[in-house]
Parts: sequence; structure tokens; C-alpha cells
Amino acid sequence: MKLLSDFDGVWTVAAEEARAVFLYFRSEAARMAGVDPELAQSEFERYRTVVHGSPERHGWRHQGRVTAYVDEDPFCLSNTLGAFLADTDDETAWKYRDGIVAAGHESTETFADHCFLAATTAYRREHPPALVPTAAAVVQELGELEVHLVIVSNSPPEKILGWFAAEGIDHDPELVRVRGNAGKHVLGLDETYLDAGERRVRVDRPGYRTILEEEAPDLVLGDVFSLDLALPCWLRNSKLAGAPRHTVLHAHAHTPAWTHGLSGKGPIDRIVNSIEELPGLARELARPSQKSARSSS
Repeated sequence: MKLLSDFDGVWTVAAEEARAVFLYFRSEAARMAGVDPELAQSEFERYRTVVHGSPERHGWRHQGRVTAYVDEDPFCLSNTLGAFLADTDDETAWKYRDGIVAAGHESTETFADHCFLAATTAYRREHPPALVPTAAAVVQELGELEVHLVIVSNSPPEKILGWFAAEGIDHDPELVRVRGNAGKHVLGLDETYLDAGERRVRVDRPGYRTILEEEAPDLVLGDVFSLDLALPCWLRNSKLAGAPRHTVLHAHAHTPAWTHGLSGKGPIDRIVNSIEELPGLARELARPSQKSARSSS
């Protein structure tokens, strides 16, 4: 069995790193705008309240289009605020826009991308790897079950490999491979959507689609529906190359209700709350169904 999995938020405890990205974004925006940090804190809390108050309208944008909604992942917050500052008519936002552009950034959105990379790099340098404590044991058990794990993540491969190595997880290409800088957020020109109930999610993600076609996974696991699972679900619905047999959502406390509602009879087959559930799930999926067993007898 080949398991294609996201990394951040699945194999890692990501809340603190995501918070670090937001704090870096806020402090740098305040510095460039010449705004007192306490005032910036108050104003950014208001901005955050606005985008979370109508999450169906706000998110991480790629070339002006939402690629993931703000309520799906704490890592989306800074990118969402970059888009918010670019468009809002809030009378306090102009000073951040002007300050960020005057500092040499093309826009508040490219500034948000810069902050994500800078903050996560600093976090890796200043903090120990934030892998789920049982990660090494789970990888070992998956290997014993002959599950080939492929990590596909927007994070750089050196982060993933470094964090795995720190926990004694070998980069054995027969058991674990890493495909970083995957660009799951990068949208193509096609306007095709997957109907996800309360939301519509764009599925033209050419880089990610190429990876899925090359890997042909049996199971895809992720914690952000728009980035990790929408395209695999659409490929399966459309009976196209790269479609997995199974799609699994890794849920968190912040996972929105609309995503939970996609499980079962919807595009998501299963929800797990921990990677510790993966070996049992692999055993279950590897067993032939009762119908198949009867037909072969």
C-alpha cells in the first residue's frame, strides 16, 4: 500500500509554529509601518476577528483567488491577512500597506509569503523538531505492514528530513520518501471546482496533480481539505489518473464543521485524529471485503 501524506499538522504539532508565523508577520508589518507594537496588536486582533467572522470569503490567495480558506489551517492566517490588507477599506490598514511596499515588497500578499518562509526558517533554527511524539513508532509499524509512506508537503524537504532524522527516522526510499516544496497551493488557469457543500474548492493545482499522477497512491491523508484532499477527491470522482482509492482527513480542534461534514458519504472516506490510527487503518484497508471473499470462494 502506498500512503501519500501531508507533513505539517499531520506528523507535526504545528500550532506553535503557526503562531510564530503570525507574530512575525504582525511585528514586521508594524515595524515597516512605524506603528507602536501594542497598537498593532489591537488592530491585528480586529483584522483577525473580521476574517474569521466570514471565513467563506477569506483565505490564502494565489494570483487573486482563494486556494485555502482561513478556517482550515492556522498557517493560513498570515497569508489571509496579507490579502485582507490589500483589499480592505478599513481606515487603519493603509499605513501597513504603504509601509510594506515602501520597504521593498511588491504587495502585502508577497510580504506574507516572505514572512512565512522567514518565520518558519527561524522557528526551525530556534526550536527542537515538533514531531508528534509517536511519529517514529508509527513509521516503523507502517514499514512492518509494508506501507510505503510518501510525504508530500509545501515545506522544504530539508525541514522534513531534518525533523525526521532528529527522531531517528531514516530516509529509506523503500519505506519513506519526501517530496517537499510541492506547491499544493499553486493554482492553474482552469476554473474547475469541487463542490464541498458549504464551500467550492478549486482543483486545478498542476504541480500537485503531477505528483499524484506520478505516485498513484492508494490512500491520501491530509489535514487541510482544500490543499491536500480536494484534488485527489476530484480525480477519483472523475476517474482520472492519480486518483487514490481512499481519502482520509486528519482532524484537529480547529478543523471546521464544513470539512467534518464531507466524511462518510461525501468525498472524504474517513477521519482520524492522530497518526497513531494509521497502522490500524492500513490493516483494515488491506483486508479483502466480505463481498470479495465470498466471490472468490
